[in-house]
Amino acid sequence: MDCACGCGERPVKGHFLPGHDQRLRADLERRVGGLIALRMLVEAAEHFVAGDVRGSQFDGMVKDLFQNRETQS
Repeated sequence: MDCACGCGERPVKGHFLPGHDQRLRADLERRVGGLIALRMLVEAAEHFVAGDVRGSQFDGMVKDLFQNRETQS
């Protein structure tokens, strides 16, 4: 099984090569616009799964988050 970070290498055991879990975390932060934005994305997904927001509301939350990322960079 390849390393879960996406590097294509094979860890001896577990899902990651040493330090590659942090590589994945940093890449996800960068792609979404930072640690706070990542938290907001996870919280939006949790609200959707809990039934607190409808699909269209969730779509809007995610689109807003990514559009704000583009305007803040």
